[in-house]
Amino acid sequence: MTVDRKHLAGFGTLLVSSIVLLAVKGPLNDWVFGLSTTWRFFLAMIVSVSLGAMAGALIEVALIRPLYDRPIYQLMVTLGVGFILIELVREVWGRPEFTMSRPAAFNGTGPGCPGEGVGGFFSGCSTLEAFGSRLRVYNEGFVVLAGIVVLVGVTLLLRRTRIGMIIRAGVQDPEMVEALGINVRRVFTLVFALGSGLAAFGGVLAAPSIGLSTGMGAVFLLSAIVALAIGGLTSFPGAAAGAVLVGLLQQIIIRYGQSGINLPFLDEPFKPSPTLIPAAAILLMVIVLLALPAGLFGRSER
Repeated sequence: MTVDRKHLAGFGTLLVSSIVLLAVKGPLNDWVFGLSTTWRFFLAMIVSVSLGAMAGALIEVALIRPLYDRPIYQLMVTLGVGFILIELVREVWGRPEFTMSRPAAFNGTGPGCPGEGVGGFFSGCSTLEAFGSRLRVYNEGFVVLAGIVVLVGVTLLLRRTRIGMIIRAGVQDPEMVEALGINVRRVFTLVFALGSGLAAFGGVLAAPSIGLSTGMGAVFLLSAIVALAIGGLTSFPGAAAGAVLVGLLQQIIIRYGQSGINLPFLDEPFKPSPTLIPAAAILLMVIVLLALPAGLFGRSER
Protein backbone atom coordinates (compact mmCIF):
# COMPACT_ATOMS: atom_id res chain seq x y z
CA MET A 1 0.00 0.00 0.00
CA THR A 2 1.46 3.36 -1.03
CA VAL A 3 0.91 6.63 0.76
CA ASP A 4 -0.01 9.43 -1.62
CA ARG A 5 -1.01 13.08 -1.18
CA LYS A 6 -4.66 12.17 -0.62
CA HIS A 7 -3.78 9.94 2.34
CA LEU A 8 -1.45 12.56 3.80
CA ALA A 9 -4.16 15.20 3.43
CA GLY A 10 -6.62 12.93 5.25
CA PHE A 11 -4.22 12.27 8.13
CA GLY A 12 -3.39 15.98 8.30
CA THR A 13 -7.09 16.89 8.47
CA LEU A 14 -7.70 14.41 11.30
CA LEU A 15 -4.67 15.68 13.21
CA VAL A 16 -5.66 19.34 12.86
CA SER A 17 -9.28 18.54 13.77
CA SER A 18 -8.16 16.70 16.92
CA ILE A 19 -5.95 19.60 18.01
CA VAL A 20 -8.74 22.14 17.39
CA LEU A 21 -11.30 20.03 19.30
CA LEU A 22 -8.89 19.63 22.22
CA ALA A 23 -8.33 23.38 22.33
CA VAL A 24 -12.05 24.27 22.29
CA LYS A 25 -13.21 21.36 24.48
CA GLY A 26 -13.89 23.48 27.57
CA PRO A 27 -15.81 26.32 25.90
CA LEU A 28 -17.67 23.77 23.75
CA ASN A 29 -18.83 21.86 26.85
CA ASP A 30 -19.99 25.09 28.49
CA TRP A 31 -21.92 26.06 25.37
CA VAL A 32 -23.59 22.65 25.00
CA PHE A 33 -24.66 22.39 28.65
CA GLY A 34 -25.95 25.94 28.48
CA LEU A 35 -28.49 24.93 25.85
CA SER A 36 -32.02 23.82 26.71
CA THR A 37 -32.79 20.11 26.73
CA THR A 38 -34.73 20.54 23.49
CA TRP A 39 -31.81 22.04 21.62
CA ARG A 40 -29.39 19.50 23.14
CA PHE A 41 -31.68 16.72 21.93
CA PHE A 42 -31.70 17.97 18.34
CA LEU A 43 -27.96 18.68 18.50
CA ALA A 44 -27.39 15.10 19.70
CA MET A 45 -29.50 13.92 16.78
CA ILE A 46 -27.39 15.79 14.23
CA VAL A 47 -24.05 14.74 15.75
CA SER A 48 -25.09 11.10 16.18
CA VAL A 49 -26.41 10.76 12.64
CA SER A 50 -23.25 12.37 11.23
CA LEU A 51 -20.89 10.17 13.27
CA GLY A 52 -22.97 7.07 12.55
CA ALA A 53 -22.86 7.74 8.81
CA MET A 54 -19.10 8.32 8.88
CA ALA A 55 -18.50 5.15 10.91
CA GLY A 56 -20.73 3.19 8.53
CA ALA A 57 -18.85 4.47 5.49
CA LEU A 58 -15.51 3.59 7.09
CA ILE A 59 -16.66 0.07 8.00
CA GLU A 60 -18.08 -0.51 4.52
CA VAL A 61 -14.89 0.57 2.77
CA ALA A 62 -12.52 -1.31 5.10
CA LEU A 63 -14.43 -4.51 5.90
CA ILE A 64 -17.59 -5.02 3.84
CA ARG A 65 -16.46 -4.02 0.35
CA PRO A 66 -13.90 -6.85 -0.01
CA LEU A 67 -16.65 -9.38 0.75
CA TYR A 68 -19.35 -8.40 -1.74
CA ASP A 69 -18.95 -11.74 -3.47
CA ARG A 70 -19.60 -13.56 -0.18
CA PRO A 71 -22.95 -12.38 1.31
CA ILE A 72 -22.81 -14.76 4.30
CA TYR A 73 -19.37 -13.44 5.21
CA GLN A 74 -20.73 -9.88 5.04
CA LEU A 75 -23.40 -10.79 7.59
CA MET A 76 -20.89 -12.49 9.88
CA VAL A 77 -18.43 -9.60 9.67
CA THR A 78 -21.21 -7.07 10.36
CA LEU A 79 -22.32 -8.97 13.46
CA GLY A 80 -18.71 -9.42 14.56
CA VAL A 81 -17.97 -5.70 14.22
CA GLY A 82 -21.09 -4.97 16.26
CA PHE A 83 -19.92 -7.22 19.10
CA ILE A 84 -16.42 -5.70 18.99
CA LEU A 85 -17.82 -2.15 19.21
CA ILE A 86 -20.09 -3.14 22.13
CA GLU A 87 -17.16 -4.62 24.04
CA LEU A 88 -15.06 -1.55 23.21
CA VAL A 89 -17.73 0.73 24.70
CA ARG A 90 -17.95 -1.49 27.80
CA GLU A 91 -14.16 -1.38 28.19
CA VAL A 92 -14.12 2.42 28.06
CA TRP A 93 -17.33 3.31 29.93
CA GLY A 94 -18.14 0.09 31.79
CA ARG A 95 -21.67 -1.27 31.51
CA PRO A 96 -23.61 1.97 31.79
CA GLU A 97 -27.35 2.45 31.48
CA PHE A 98 -27.58 6.02 30.25
CA THR A 99 -30.78 7.96 30.58
CA MET A 100 -31.60 10.99 28.48
CA SER A 101 -34.05 13.51 29.85
CA ARG A 102 -37.09 14.03 27.68
CA PRO A 103 -36.79 17.29 25.69
CA ALA A 104 -38.54 20.20 27.38
CA ALA A 105 -40.71 20.69 24.30
CA PHE A 106 -42.36 17.32 25.04
CA ASN A 107 -42.24 17.31 28.84
CA GLY A 108 -44.52 20.17 29.98
CA THR A 109 -46.87 19.76 32.95
CA GLY A 110 -49.07 22.02 35.04
CA PRO A 111 -51.78 24.49 33.95
CA GLY A 112 -53.01 23.94 30.40
CA CYS A 113 -51.86 20.33 30.35
CA PRO A 114 -52.66 17.85 29.05
CA GLY A 115 -53.15 19.31 25.58
CA GLU A 116 -56.29 18.64 23.62
CA GLY A 117 -56.75 17.37 20.08
CA VAL A 118 -54.14 17.18 17.35
CA GLY A 119 -52.96 20.68 18.22
CA GLY A 120 -51.98 19.35 21.64
CA PHE A 121 -48.91 17.80 20.05
CA PHE A 122 -47.47 21.32 19.81
CA SER A 123 -48.64 22.53 23.23
CA GLY A 124 -45.41 21.58 25.03
CA CYS A 125 -47.31 19.20 27.33
CA SER A 126 -46.06 15.70 27.99
CA THR A 127 -49.51 14.21 27.35
CA LEU A 128 -52.64 15.11 25.42
CA GLU A 129 -56.24 14.03 25.23
CA ALA A 130 -57.07 12.80 21.72
CA PHE A 131 -59.21 10.11 20.11
CA GLY A 132 -60.87 9.36 23.43
CA SER A 133 -57.68 8.48 25.29
CA ARG A 134 -54.57 10.05 26.77
CA LEU A 135 -51.44 9.86 24.63
CA ARG A 136 -47.82 10.59 25.41
CA VAL A 137 -46.71 13.38 23.08
CA TYR A 138 -43.15 12.14 22.64
CA ASN A 139 -43.72 8.37 22.45
CA GLU A 140 -46.98 8.28 20.53
CA GLY A 141 -46.55 11.57 18.67
CA PHE A 142 -43.04 12.70 17.87
CA VAL A 143 -41.50 9.23 17.47
CA VAL A 144 -44.31 8.08 15.17
CA LEU A 145 -44.10 11.30 13.14
CA ALA A 146 -40.31 10.93 12.81
CA GLY A 147 -40.76 7.34 11.62
CA ILE A 148 -43.27 8.41 8.98
CA VAL A 149 -40.95 11.18 7.76
CA VAL A 150 -38.05 8.72 7.44
CA LEU A 151 -40.25 6.18 5.67
CA VAL A 152 -41.54 8.73 3.15
CA GLY A 153 -38.07 10.22 2.66
CA VAL A 154 -36.37 6.88 1.97
CA THR A 155 -39.23 5.82 -0.32
CA LEU A 156 -38.95 9.02 -2.35
CA LEU A 157 -35.17 8.62 -2.45
CA LEU A 158 -35.42 5.10 -3.85
CA ARG A 159 -38.38 5.64 -6.17
CA ARG A 160 -38.18 9.24 -7.37
CA THR A 161 -34.50 10.14 -7.62
CA ARG A 162 -31.66 9.22 -9.96
CA ILE A 163 -29.51 7.95 -7.10
CA GLY A 164 -32.39 5.73 -6.02
CA MET A 165 -32.64 4.30 -9.53
CA ILE A 166 -28.87 3.63 -9.50
CA ILE A 167 -29.16 1.90 -6.09
CA ARG A 168 -31.95 -0.40 -7.28
CA ALA A 169 -30.17 -1.17 -10.55
CA GLY A 170 -26.87 -1.70 -8.73
CA VAL A 171 -28.41 -4.30 -6.45
CA GLN A 172 -29.95 -6.17 -9.38
CA ASP A 173 -27.06 -5.99 -11.84
CA PRO A 174 -23.93 -4.15 -10.60
CA GLU A 175 -21.84 -5.11 -13.65
CA MET A 176 -24.32 -3.50 -16.03
CA VAL A 177 -24.39 -0.30 -13.96
CA GLU A 178 -20.60 -0.16 -13.85
CA ALA A 179 -20.55 -0.57 -17.63
CA LEU A 180 -22.50 2.70 -17.80
CA GLY A 181 -19.63 4.48 -16.07
CA ILE A 182 -21.20 4.64 -12.61
CA ASN A 183 -19.07 3.82 -9.57
CA VAL A 184 -21.30 1.23 -7.91
CA ARG A 185 -18.94 0.74 -4.97
CA ARG A 186 -19.20 4.41 -4.08
CA VAL A 187 -22.99 4.18 -4.26
CA PHE A 188 -22.99 1.14 -1.95
CA THR A 189 -20.77 3.06 0.49
CA LEU A 190 -23.35 5.86 0.45
CA VAL A 191 -26.17 3.38 1.11
CA PHE A 192 -24.29 1.76 4.01
CA ALA A 193 -23.53 5.19 5.48
CA LEU A 194 -27.20 6.17 5.11
CA GLY A 195 -28.30 3.01 6.90
CA SER A 196 -25.79 3.54 9.71
CA GLY A 197 -26.92 7.15 10.07
CA LEU A 198 -30.56 6.08 10.31
CA ALA A 199 -29.63 3.49 12.94
CA ALA A 200 -27.99 6.25 14.99
CA PHE A 201 -31.10 8.37 14.44
CA GLY A 202 -33.25 5.57 15.85
CA GLY A 203 -30.97 5.30 18.88
CA VAL A 204 -31.34 9.00 19.67
CA LEU A 205 -35.13 8.77 19.25
CA ALA A 206 -35.26 5.82 21.66
CA ALA A 207 -33.00 7.41 24.29
CA PRO A 208 -35.60 9.64 26.07
CA SER A 209 -38.10 6.79 26.01
CA ILE A 210 -36.20 3.64 27.02
CA GLY A 211 -32.71 4.94 27.80
CA LEU A 212 -29.41 3.90 26.27
CA SER A 213 -27.43 0.75 26.90
CA THR A 214 -24.86 -1.32 25.08
CA GLY A 215 -27.40 -4.11 24.65
CA MET A 216 -30.20 -2.08 23.08
CA GLY A 217 -29.08 -2.98 19.56
CA ALA A 218 -29.48 -6.68 20.24
CA VAL A 219 -32.97 -6.06 21.62
CA PHE A 220 -34.11 -4.53 18.34
CA LEU A 221 -32.09 -6.84 16.09
CA LEU A 222 -34.48 -9.79 16.47
CA SER A 223 -37.53 -7.60 15.83
CA ALA A 224 -35.84 -6.10 12.76
CA ILE A 225 -35.02 -9.52 11.29
CA VAL A 226 -38.56 -10.73 11.97
CA ALA A 227 -40.02 -7.60 10.33
CA LEU A 228 -37.81 -8.11 7.26
CA ALA A 229 -38.85 -11.76 6.96
CA ILE A 230 -42.54 -10.91 7.30
CA GLY A 231 -42.43 -8.10 4.73
CA GLY A 232 -40.10 -9.80 2.27
CA LEU A 233 -36.32 -9.48 2.13
CA THR A 234 -36.35 -7.95 -1.34
CA SER A 235 -38.95 -5.26 -0.70
CA PHE A 236 -38.51 -1.95 1.09
CA PRO A 237 -42.31 -1.36 1.40
CA GLY A 238 -42.54 -4.92 2.69
CA ALA A 239 -39.93 -4.22 5.36
CA ALA A 240 -41.90 -1.13 6.41
CA ALA A 241 -45.16 -3.10 6.52
CA GLY A 242 -43.48 -5.88 8.52
CA ALA A 243 -42.13 -3.34 11.01
CA VAL A 244 -45.61 -1.86 11.44
CA LEU A 245 -47.15 -5.30 12.02
CA VAL A 246 -44.50 -6.31 14.56
CA GLY A 247 -44.84 -2.96 16.35
CA LEU A 248 -48.63 -3.21 16.49
CA LEU A 249 -48.43 -6.77 17.79
CA GLN A 250 -46.02 -5.72 20.53
CA GLN A 251 -48.22 -2.79 21.56
CA ILE A 252 -51.33 -4.99 21.63
CA ILE A 253 -49.57 -7.44 23.96
CA ILE A 254 -48.45 -4.59 26.21
CA ARG A 255 -51.96 -3.06 26.17
CA TYR A 256 -53.80 -6.27 26.97
CA GLY A 257 -51.10 -7.35 29.40
CA GLN A 258 -52.66 -4.84 31.77
CA SER A 259 -56.39 -5.30 31.16
CA GLY A 260 -56.38 -8.92 29.96
CA ILE A 261 -58.24 -10.69 27.14
CA ASN A 262 -61.53 -12.45 27.82
CA LEU A 263 -61.29 -15.89 26.22
CA PRO A 264 -64.35 -18.19 26.17
CA PHE A 265 -62.49 -21.21 27.59
CA LEU A 266 -60.90 -19.37 30.53
CA ASP A 267 -62.58 -18.29 33.74
CA GLU A 268 -60.30 -15.28 34.16
CA PRO A 269 -58.97 -12.81 31.55
CA PHE A 270 -55.74 -13.92 29.94
CA LYS A 271 -52.99 -11.36 30.59
CA PRO A 272 -50.08 -11.86 28.17
CA SER A 273 -46.72 -11.19 29.77
CA PRO A 274 -44.24 -8.79 28.07
CA THR A 275 -41.88 -11.76 27.88
CA LEU A 276 -44.24 -13.17 25.22
CA ILE A 277 -43.44 -10.30 22.85
CA PRO A 278 -40.49 -11.99 21.07
CA ALA A 279 -42.35 -15.31 20.92
CA ALA A 280 -45.47 -13.64 19.48
CA ALA A 281 -43.43 -11.86 16.81
CA ILE A 282 -41.74 -15.09 15.77
CA LEU A 283 -45.10 -16.90 15.74
CA LEU A 284 -46.48 -14.19 13.44
CA MET A 285 -43.45 -14.63 11.18
CA VAL A 286 -43.96 -18.39 11.03
CA ILE A 287 -47.65 -18.00 10.12
CA VAL A 288 -46.87 -15.46 7.38
CA LEU A 289 -44.02 -17.50 5.90
CA LEU A 290 -46.12 -20.67 5.88
CA ALA A 291 -48.76 -18.85 3.84
CA LEU A 292 -46.38 -16.65 1.81
CA PRO A 293 -42.81 -18.09 1.71
CA ALA A 294 -41.42 -14.89 0.16
CA GLY A 295 -43.10 -12.65 2.73
CA LEU A 296 -45.94 -10.20 2.22
CA PHE A 297 -44.26 -8.19 -0.56
CA GLY A 298 -41.23 -10.29 -1.47
CA ARG A 299 -40.73 -11.83 -4.87
CA SER A 300 -40.58 -15.58 -5.19
CA GLU A 301 -37.30 -17.00 -6.49
CA ARG A 302 -39.14 -19.63 -8.53
